[in-house]
Amino acid sequence: MKIAIIGTGNLGLSIAKGLITNNLYTTLYLTKKNIKSIEKWRKYDKVYVSNNNIDAISNSDILFFSVQPSQFEKILIQIKSKLNDKHVIISTITGFKINRIEKITGSSIPIIRAMPNTAISVGKSMTCICSNKKGLKSTPVAEAVFNGLGTTIKIEESLMR
Repeated sequence: MKIAIIGTGNLGLSIAKGLITNNLYTTLYLTKKNIKSIEKWRKYDKVYVSNNNIDAISNSDILFFSVQPSQFEKILIQIKSKLNDKHVIISTITGFKINRIEKITGSSIPIIRAMPNTAISVGKSMTCICSNKKGLKSTPVAEAVFNGLGTTIKIEESLMR
């Protein structure tokens, strides 16, 4: 799997750790505005560190977003023209519902919302996931990643905050 994690703060790094530990990627792009704090992740094979979201998305199929809610819409608008039918969006953004993402990206892109809890940092998370209709076939990908960081359960989006 060619994966990008857009917003590699605490949650993004926990996801990266799970991907690396469970060998769930072929290439992994980690992005952050200021990459100084994530430079050490370059030591892993096929892990690329960048502040260029467009480059990361252009070279990936699975797109994890773990930025602040106030930044997410701006980033989606910025990358919208680079999205295609190979991409799967997995959002960990609190309060940013699927229909809001679809208003920006369109409904032809698979979208999965994932809500892990703080135990993700020690591999004991309970992660709730849901998806748009197009994303139903892609939920096993999200489950594989988050099961490497704990346990995953599918729920209705109305139960997420």
